[in-house]
Amino acid sequence: MNKLIRWGIIGVTTFTLASCNLNLYSQVPETTQYKDTQAQFTFLKKALQHGAAEEMQDLFPEGYFFTHVLYGLSWVNVGLAENLDPTVREQALFEARQAYARLNEPAGKASFPKDQTPPYGIFHLGWRNYLLSGILLLQQPSPLNERELREFKANCEAIADALEASEPPYLPSYPNDIWPIDTFPAMLSLRGHTTLINNRYEPIINAWLTEIKADLPDSNFPLIEHRIEPFIQGPRGTSQALIHRFLPELDPAWAAESYALFRQDFVTHRLGLPGILEYPATAEENPSGDVDSGPLIAGVSMSATAVALGTAKLNGDEQLHRAIWKASELVGLPSGRKQKRYWFGMLPITDAFLLWSQTATPWFGEPIEAIDQDYPNWWRWPTHGISLILWICIMWAVSDRRKARQQRRKALKHRRNDPPPSVKTSLSKTYR
Repeated sequence: MNKLIRWGIIGVTTFTLASCNLNLYSQVPETTQYKDTQAQFTFLKKALQHGAAEEMQDLFPEGYFFTHVLYGLSWVNVGLAENLDPTVREQALFEARQAYARLNEPAGKASFPKDQTPPYGIFHLGWRNYLLSGILLLQQPSPLNERELREFKANCEAIADALEASEPPYLPSYPNDIWPIDTFPAMLSLRGHTTLINNRYEPIINAWLTEIKADLPDSNFPLIEHRIEPFIQGPRGTSQALIHRFLPELDPAWAAESYALFRQDFVTHRLGLPGILEYPATAEENPSGDVDSGPLIAGVSMSATAVALGTAKLNGDEQLHRAIWKASELVGLPSGRKQKRYWFGMLPITDAFLLWSQTATPWFGEPIEAIDQDYPNWWRWPTHGISLILWICIMWAVSDRRKARQQRRKALKHRRNDPPPSVKTSLSKTYR
């Protein structure tokens, strides 16, 4: 039995470490295809049917909303990418509409006070209208649903009116609480109005972008703040990863300049694996994580890294996109074939963020050409080295115990066959 246990430990250790390291060489799809993420969609749909969004709301302030909206946005992504497969497009339209309906239910609005401008705040209206713009995109070239079109137009008008009445260029998500990132999905939905209907809101978009650039300290396009009310917080990884997800479709030229700064200040490596810092590498202090960043591991935000997977792709940073994708297949501990989940499905909102990033595709513009950003080819080697050292240590521990058992057995056997001197003397006297 001891021998069986020993070989079991060796086998499990070797298989686990080998599998983890092989995950760093996972195949990354060249284009967004439903078949590549079907198992993840299946898991999320089942999870949502069993109350996953409600469970996430107990853990995160926007847990219910984010889980549903990201699920819907991911369906829009694959539906737009699969434009030659009407079956996938029809399914994407149905699922996206289901997600949109959940956002309009009382549970979808419960976290957002209605008495704001716009009603329920820009977070709720902006993300919701962004999803609605995707639902309308999926209907083209067929005639658009009249009810959805009227609602989309009304939402766009509410966003435009709120911007004109606001002194800062960013709108509040909660009373007296403003995070700049929350206005970006709303502005991208106005860009959707240009694609779907007409360019009525292009002057507002251009004026908004001009005002933001004018508020930045210098001409080098520094990064946008994380928060501006009730106090100012400098740039942080969680908001920067999202901002640069939307910026290429709003202002490609500015996006290229700003993304280079984001990559310089926030992209890092830990034990070889790529990650996004929550606070810039040049920051004098690195506070602990909060509700926005989630838990930080050596300064790296897991949520920002998951978002940056899609951000890198939409900014033409294929090397970083591939590296984060492969690293997520190691760190995320994926399991299940028909229902693929990460971290054993304990946090479905994580699966939703990863799915949204893995299916990332531009809605209102052409894909950005690949940028010339070097990424080290050796990034996997520290992980391989640590795994090898760990394997050797475990093998040594197993071998050392085996050696100790063998020595103990040998000593006991020797003791039985060779009694102590006192016993030998008494035996000799007896026989005399």
